[in-house]
Amino acid sequence: MLEKLIPKKIKGFRDINPSLNKLRWDVLGKAKEVYENYGYKHWDTPVLEYAECLGKYLPDKEAVDEGVYSFRNPEEEPVYKNDGNELRDEKDEVIMDKHFVSMRYDLTAPLARVYSEEVFLQSLRGQLNSKNAPLFRRYQFGPVYRFEAKLQPGRFREFWQLDFDTVGSPDVSVDAESCLVLSEALERIGLERGTYRVKINNRKILKGLLIGLGITNVDQENNILRILDKLDKIGLTGIFDELGKGRKDESGAFIPGLGLDHDFITELMSKFEILSGIEYREQSLAKLEKIGINNEIFLAGMQELNKIDSLLAALGYKEDRVVFDFSLVRGMEYYTGPVYEVESLLKYTDAKGVERGIGTICAGGRYDSLVERLIGIQVPAAGASIGVDRLCELLVLAGRQKEFKDQTVFITVFDDELMPEYQKIAMELRTAGLKSEVYYGSQRSLKKQLGYADKNGYPVALLLGSDEHARGEVTVRDLRLGEQMSGDITDKEEWKKKAQFPVRREELLATVKKMLEQTQI
Repeated sequence: MLEKLIPKKIKGFRDINPSLNKLRWDVLGKAKEVYENYGYKHWDTPVLEYAECLGKYLPDKEAVDEGVYSFRNPEEEPVYKNDGNELRDEKDEVIMDKHFVSMRYDLTAPLARVYSEEVFLQSLRGQLNSKNAPLFRRYQFGPVYRFEAKLQPGRFREFWQLDFDTVGSPDVSVDAESCLVLSEALERIGLERGTYRVKINNRKILKGLLIGLGITNVDQENNILRILDKLDKIGLTGIFDELGKGRKDESGAFIPGLGLDHDFITELMSKFEILSGIEYREQSLAKLEKIGINNEIFLAGMQELNKIDSLLAALGYKEDRVVFDFSLVRGMEYYTGPVYEVESLLKYTDAKGVERGIGTICAGGRYDSLVERLIGIQVPAAGASIGVDRLCELLVLAGRQKEFKDQTVFITVFDDELMPEYQKIAMELRTAGLKSEVYYGSQRSLKKQLGYADKNGYPVALLLGSDEHARGEVTVRDLRLGEQMSGDITDKEEWKKKAQFPVRREELLATVKKMLEQTQI
């Protein structure tokens, strides 16, 4: 317990300043335009959900566990049976409990709850199955919460996601469309083609590969996939060692291995090495034919990827936007078919002069089992998410942040008796669609007021004292022009003649509007 109250943020959480807020909302605004162009409708869900509905885990104590912030609801509520009726005890009294609730850790699990809640009664009556599940397409943005143990650049414990999903369609054309939407949204936001790469794989390829090599146990499959997912970090040699007896990491610490048979590892790695690497999609698909796996799951994955490729090719999406990467592993217990992620190819130099990358900025895939967990009926679904804060961090670190110029007109205050006139000017500007701020600070020297305006990046300041008011004038100062000239003109009077001038009161609105139009970006 702290002995004294100290104003301090919780680790992993941030205050978002006006500059970063403008960038965030610019990203959101441009992406949602693309989402809506494809027919997705805007939904929102609560930040808090019942832990059972989120489904990642069911906590047994009031603590942060498995990366999810969870606690007991202080309100007692009924316990329900699977048929939706209240659970009662031997005295026929409703059993009550303080249920666990969790802060949402993504926007997809709440989507599954929304959909399941809509079709719950239909499922109970036996009127719903995988083939007649209603189509539902939505996008959503907002904060999610995860206890990230290791905080790296671009990773926070509260961060915003921007999702779009289609529930009710088994057609992998939806997955192809997801890649179209991600590409178009990122380019609309400002990432040039060639500075990002959408990578696609199919969980059926990896699952079918392991089945073909004799791995049928799901836990063993997931353990192997977790290690294969480390390709970028430890390379093929590191994967080989970790599948076997284990390895030492860079710090010298020993990482225990799975202890798999040497011959099995050798065969797996020979096929995985063939699949690894990014080439033209046609060449990547040809690799799948060469490795000699012919089970039903593997062939289904091939067929789905061929369909995705044909759609992308027909729409002119080449490898400068979308590629196949068969080493891509995502959400072993989550995704059931195609998976995709967007890798940023931009670099930045950190404080120590080391060149670094941000890595993945978007991800998604097909998750046909998420709704099933809630209502017992498998409903096909697919979608993707843009990591808004991660993308914003990338734009800032890589110097790609758009410059936003504030167009607020600043009204200085010198005379309390003139406050009605200051407010009248402000209202005229706002009525005409121009932003304005009247200064309310206690320090009213011109230097302090203009310093405040400069700090906020305002373009124009209006100066009105009793003398100007008596003459029916307002002094207008072009703050941006004044800043530009400050390095070239040392004579104060000469500077004032160009950056500051009187305007008749009745001409003020037209003058200011014209000035802002000239500086608008």
